[in-house]
Amino acid sequence: MTRSSPLPGEILAIDWGATPAKRQLCRAVLRRGRYIVAPPRPIEDVGALELSPDALAAFDCPIGLPNAYATKAGLRSFRAALRAFGAGRFDRFYDFAGSPAEIAIERPFYPLRGLKGTSRDHLRTALGDVAFAPRACDRQAGAGPIFWLVGPRQVGRSAACVWREILTPKLEELALWPFDGTLAELIGAGRPVVAEMYPAFLLRTLSVAVARKSDGEARAACGRAILHRVGAHPGLELGAVRALLRGGFGRSRAGEDPFDATTACIALARLVLDGAVPEAPDGARAVEGWILGLAPS
Repeated sequence: MTRSSPLPGEILAIDWGATPAKRQLCRAVLRRGRYIVAPPRPIEDVGALELSPDALAAFDCPIGLPNAYATKAGLRSFRAALRAFGAGRFDRFYDFAGSPAEIAIERPFYPLRGLKGTSRDHLRTALGDVAFAPRACDRQAGAGPIFWLVGPRQVGRSAACVWREILTPKLEELALWPFDGTLAELIGAGRPVVAEMYPAFLLRTLSVAVARKSDGEARAACGRAILHRVGAHPGLELGAVRALLRGGFGRSRAGEDPFDATTACIALARLVLDGAVPEAPDGARAVEGWILGLAPS
């Protein structure tokens, strides 16, 4: 994406947690060449989430599959996979396996609950080398594995929810980046563009860091650093979120999710305005996908 590329009419950064309480959306709307960033809000009704035709919607979850898994499952593309999951041979794909005996290529998410005795070896035994096979972008960004559902870096629960409840029902109405084309080709073409983001990585594109995201004071220090870094950017209007950034989104741990959504939205808007969003490498365009803002190595 370059400075001459069309700008999305709005940018949505959606921090998609495993539970409704942890789903936060921050929206930046383009007005006279500037993105006006609104305070984050919770997504209480998934079915009511509307994406405008000129939107760039970035979800904090994997949008794509490891090539190794797709090959073993006989899936040629991520779009084909979305059409297959939940029906026919893959009818139990979204039913998280509760025991090792339930794990299969057609049912790879495990465990349903992180009970004593669950082990990564259960997934390796059932799926082989594809159990923890990373995508190229995961290796580069340090993201967690898709199918293992335990631990602070697990991303599978969010992925399964977004794929099943948002992408699949509206599959023909959405443009999926990078599977359907480059950002320059997709933005402004009449369909909302859905892509993957990684808030921690987007934060790094602002050359700032948060010492401990669960701590309100650490979030506040990071928020002040963001304002110092991009607060005067001519294409950004942060008035409505400045106080939130300075205050760390409150003292409680519940501030983590609105913090992620807001900082990701600001970082992504800045990259878009500066024409600095790298396009995905050719090898990621069919199955694996790519992370917004990540430059191919």
